[in-house]
Amino acid sequence: MTNNKQQTAVKLYTEEQVKMAIQMADKYNYLITLEECGILNQLTPIELPSDEEIEKESRFMDDILETVGFQAGSKFVIDRIQGGAQ
Repeated sequence: MTNNKQQTAVKLYTEEQVKMAIQMADKYNYLITLEECGILNQLTPIELPSDEEIEKESRFMDDILETVGFQAGSKFVIDRIQGGAQ
């Protein structure tokens, strides 16, 4: 059986990259600043959990292997999102 669901890659950009892209797109319209236009306020940021938050969530797990896997996996994903080892 084949899976016909289409995979969509998610691309993440830093706030600085988004600001630069907006400024590049608005290169010839210097009517207002980024802060004044409020574009960034309309975006929903993805906030990555801290190491403390990851550890706190893993306290609810019963199995030590599940706990270790959850912590390692969470830190791996965060590292990849932030541009770590590809």
